Formats: sequence, C-alpha cells, structure tokens
Amino acid sequence: MWAWSIAEMWIAFQCLLLVIAFRGKLPFEMVTRYRILIGGLVLFQCWVFIQTLPLPWGILEAVSSKSAEIYKLVGASEGFISLDSRMTRVSLFKGLAYTLFVLNAIFLINSSKRLKLVALAIVISATLQGFYGAMIVLLKIPESPVFGYAQSGVATGSFVYKNHLANYLMLSLCVGLGLIVSQLHVSESGSWFTRIRRVIEGLLSGKMFIRLCLVIMVIALVMTRSRMGNTAFFAATTISGLIALLFYKDKPRALTVLIGSVIAIDTIVVGALFGLEKVKQRLAETSLAGESRDQVVVWSLDIIRDFPFTGTGMASFYSIFPMYSKADIGFYDHAHNDYIQFMVEAGIPATILLGFVVLYSVWRAFSTLRTRNSRTMKGTALGALMAIIGMMIHISVDFNLQPTANALTFILILFLANASAVLPATGILQVHKEIKTDSKREVYD
Repeated sequence: MWAWSIAEMWIAFQCLLLVIAFRGKLPFEMVTRYRILIGGLVLFQCWVFIQTLPLPWGILEAVSSKSAEIYKLVGASEGFISLDSRMTRVSLFKGLAYTLFVLNAIFLINSSKRLKLVALAIVISATLQGFYGAMIVLLKIPESPVFGYAQSGVATGSFVYKNHLANYLMLSLCVGLGLIVSQLHVSESGSWFTRIRRVIEGLLSGKMFIRLCLVIMVIALVMTRSRMGNTAFFAATTISGLIALLFYKDKPRALTVLIGSVIAIDTIVVGALFGLEKVKQRLAETSLAGESRDQVVVWSLDIIRDFPFTGTGMASFYSIFPMYSKADIGFYDHAHNDYIQFMVEAGIPATILLGFVVLYSVWRAFSTLRTRNSRTMKGTALGALMAIIGMMIHISVDFNLQPTANALTFILILFLANASAVLPATGILQVHKEIKTDSKREVYD
C-alpha cells in the first residue's frame, strides 16, 4: 500500500507542476490525438467509481440482482455493485493515477527526442532490476537486502514475485529492441570500407551500450525461471520479427540479423550459461494435474456467469473467490489470468472496452511500421508492438496487470504505440530529406 501511495502522490504532484509550468493553460488540443487511449481509461475509471457508490435497493436489484441478494443476506443497510467497496475504492485511486500518468505523458513526451529518452529510461531501469536480481542469485545471498525475503536461487529483483520481474524485463527488452532498430542504417553500405566503418561506429556508439543492457536483462529473465515470461518474450520477438520483415517500410538490412541474434545468441549462448535448461525442465514438468491455477480459472467462470455485466468490483477477487471454490486448493488473491480477473471484477463490457484500447494501440503501431518514414517512430512502434504481444501472452497465465510497476509500464507502452503514429519526426540526419506523407511533411531522423 505504501508503494502505491508514493506512486499516486508523485503522479499527482507532477500534474500540479504541469499546471504551474503551463500557467493553467494546458494545450488540451494535444489530448485529441490520443482520444481513444485516454477516453478508454477515463470511461473505465467512471465505471469503477459507479461500482463504489451506495445504490437504492431498487436500482441495485435492476443493475446487479446478485449483489443486492448478497448484501441483503448479510443484513446490510445499503448495497453496492462492488462486493468489496473499500478495495474497489483503492483500485479507483490507482486507476485515476494511471489516467493522470497518461495525461502527463501526452503533455511531456511531445517530440522524437523525448520518445527516445523515455525508451532509454525504461531500458536503464530494467537493466538495474535485472543486474540486482541476477547478482543476488549468483552471489547466493540468502535473503533480499531490500525486503528481507528468503532467496531460493531464483531472480526476483525488487519484486516479491518472480513472474512480475520476468514480465517487467520482457516489456523492457521489447522496448530496448525497438530502440536499437531505430538506430539501424537504412541506406546501403556500398563499399567494404563503409561497412567496416559502420561496424566500428556501432561498437563505439550508444547501440552497444543498449545491446549490453539487453544481454543483462536476458540473463536476469532466464534466471527468474519464469516459464511463460521467457515463452512470452521469445514468442513476441518471433511474431513481431516476422511482421517487421514483411511490413516494415524501408527495412534496414541489419534488421534480420538483429532479430536472428536476439533469438539465437541470447537464447542459446546466454541461456546455456545462466540456466535456460532449468526453464525448459520446468516447462516439460508442467502438468494440469500438478497445477491448481487452471481450476481457479474454471471456477471463476461461475462468478462471471453470476455477474456478467457489472462484475463484483475491482480488487474484489480475493474476497469473492472463496464463495465459488469447490475444493481446498489454497488461498488465491488473484485469478492468475488477467482476462478472467478483469471480467470477474469489472464485468464483460468494461473488459471489452479495455481490450479495444489495446487492440487500437496495436493497430496504430502496425500502421506506423507500414507507412511512416521516421526511423525513431518505426523503431518505437516495433518495440511497443513486441511488448503488447508479449503482455497479451503472459497475462493469460498470470496477474501482471495488478502490480503498479508493471501496469504503469504497460500503459506507458500503449502511449508509445500511439505516440509513434501521431508525433512529428523532428530529428536531424546528416542530410535533411523531406517527404510528403498524407499531406504532411516528415523529416528522416
């Protein structure tokens, strides 16, 4: 709770600073370019707010008869759509912070240069997480220096749950790959001298620093021993790589080599050294008979059938699931499947709304790959596309949209996908070449 509160207060403080910086005259016309993203988040928070309101019995019975029945059963004087209105209110504050975060991003990340800086910040943050998590394991430190949790030879970083670190690293790796792609040469090398010069420049440039960061993150990702975290990263890389090879406009020659190196070198070489075999072993030993998470998903379908439109209230899963559990499988505060959990807590219509926002962001990233000429925008779009695909895979077996760090990072990636489609390319090359695209002038950066 203290960590959520710090994040919420910091985002609110940043909003106040923005209002002061703009002297109260914020350029809200910028928001219209992101109306689907920000509109979807605002509508969802409005629905969560409605879930926390006390409603007359007649209205509650008409909207959610099952909620009214439960509140009357316990003798409550008033009823809510949410079956845990206190936790739903906590979730509302988190959601409002996420929405304000996107507004901050809209006003602050308004150029290709700042887009690169944001991607670099994500890479550096995840590299520090990965390095910290890997060193704890390699040095065989018995407990976490930060929280004092016992360590069992699995990288967790500053996270409590290894799969959340794996998800954070997966998202950041995808953004880092996009950052490298944005720096690849699009013109032909020509002579061998030019090729050699470019190789040397690449070794001495920031690209090598980013590449080393990616290696550290891959090492840490493998050391989390997360089955779906590793699977999601390599599946996202492969799928997005194929999309890029087929649709990337003015494809850099080195793009194929880069994608191949990530899949081959990072998985085979790095994975062999730091434990990919253990991840493979965990995958091979996985069976439905030994897993109880699949039963949680099956029994959660009964909750969805009882509350299909309204849900049980955001953050209420842990309190409602025991009513539907049919065997002693231990305590589950999350469904380990965010698709199911959102339908349980928010209802099917609200979940579809968020799904539309995500799919729209995927479309914008894909359109950027196909139509834009800016290297920065196309690289950012590719990284965002990889990250979204990876997240969509990973949340099918885990609850990676519940921790604030992962949720904020994913929302920022959705913003990057949209920003890559609407921000002007204002970077500078040695040769300025203006190209007319959809009646607009775009500069190669």
